[in-house]
Amino acid sequence: MDSGVAAVMGAAVGVVGTTLAAAVAGLSAQRQVRAEHRHWRRQLRRDAYSAFTAKADELHKALKEINAELITPGADFAALRESLGGARGLLHGGLAEAQATVEIEGPAKLARMAEELSRSLSACAAAISAAALGQGADGPSSVTEPQGARRFLDHSSAKRAQFVEHARSAIDV
Repeated sequence: MDSGVAAVMGAAVGVVGTTLAAAVAGLSAQRQVRAEHRHWRRQLRRDAYSAFTAKADELHKALKEINAELITPGADFAALRESLGGARGLLHGGLAEAQATVEIEGPAKLARMAEELSRSLSACAAAISAAALGQGADGPSSVTEPQGARRFLDHSSAKRAQFVEHARSAIDV
């Protein structure tokens, strides 16, 4: 074999080796980008699920406190109505915004679960609100627990647990 052919073959082997090394490096970089993207998406979802759960917990706590105060003898119904207004503001403000983020981040199953939890909390607020509106200066000084309020509070607790369980599964993928 003359030196010219050996040089050409050596160059060809070098080109093939360099090309293969570049391809392997490219595939590795592509895998890394995909892994980073999956991590980023998981983080976005985790933040959305956490924010929604925190707002739902905040509203649940407020409704539970309002409900307990409503059945207390000598309750201040004006203050209760004001607290209920704040709870409704949270329902239609912070909780609705957090729910919208869950709907965008998905998956669809968690979006439906977030909607179910929001509806349960909304129904609870409506039951408590109806009882509070029926009270006043001319009304009785205390009432029994609003019909359905305890049931809606319990239902929303169950819906929250279900949402959190599925959110954990969605994040762990």
